[in-house]
Amino acid sequence: MFKKIAIYTGYAMLFGVLTAYFVLTYGLEKRESAKVICKRVDISILDSAVNKFVSKNEIAELIREQGISAGESKIKHINLYELEEVLNNRTAVKISQINYNGEGVMYVKVEQRRPVLRLETENGGFYMDESGYIFPLVKTFTSYVPIVTGNIPLSIVPGYRGRIKENKEWSEQMLYLGNFIDKNDFYDAQIEQIDVDSKGDLYIIPRVGQHIIVFGKPDNIEEKFIKLSAFYNHVIPNVGWEKYSRISLQYDEQIVCTKRKELKQNRTNIEKHLNI
Repeated sequence: MFKKIAIYTGYAMLFGVLTAYFVLTYGLEKRESAKVICKRVDISILDSAVNKFVSKNEIAELIREQGISAGESKIKHINLYELEEVLNNRTAVKISQINYNGEGVMYVKVEQRRPVLRLETENGGFYMDESGYIFPLVKTFTSYVPIVTGNIPLSIVPGYRGRIKENKEWSEQMLYLGNFIDKNDFYDAQIEQIDVDSKGDLYIIPRVGQHIIVFGKPDNIEEKFIKLSAFYNHVIPNVGWEKYSRISLQYDEQIVCTKRKELKQNRTNIEKHLNI
């Protein structure tokens, strides 16, 4: 009986000693960490090889504006969550991640938004990224994605950034179109501009060739591109780039090609602009 009591007493004393040790160690570490200075801010722009909307200098300046200075600021005074929110509200920043090591180095990793379309509206230019997020153009860098012009059925206020809240069906169709083009190397290189007429029909202007592609409404996108691919793969090699001035994809199961000499007078404004 006394032996069991002694054993239990020994366990209790051991537990007490270990608890005291961990509490003391934690307290010492906490006091020491409170003294740690942010010695260096290491900034990485993860996708800088693709887009250059955001620079390391801009991120560093934003951090300094929050009162954080390397060599002066204590780690305990830096709210990482709030700092991430500040960076995430930067126009072209998609997400930021901030952490620090035990030696006072703060690591800042930034991922930029990746546009798939550029919208030229009456209130200025905006990018639409791969998720449908809208943000204004950036003066320091231009992303060469298809430019959407003409009668864009959206009222975007100057400087707007965020999701489209109106005409969502059209926006989602255009987003699908932008992503489709972005994922296809040939069309990503070939398609320069998409013009919207007063009826909502799309006219695609390619970089190579003096023809207009009448796409129609932004629907049945994959089917229309299958027809367009058939034109480029089978017609162009046989007749060349100059024979047709207008390629229409808007009719079911057929491609309607207009020869250059047969072009009628009732041309669209964009056709007149290109003088075809």
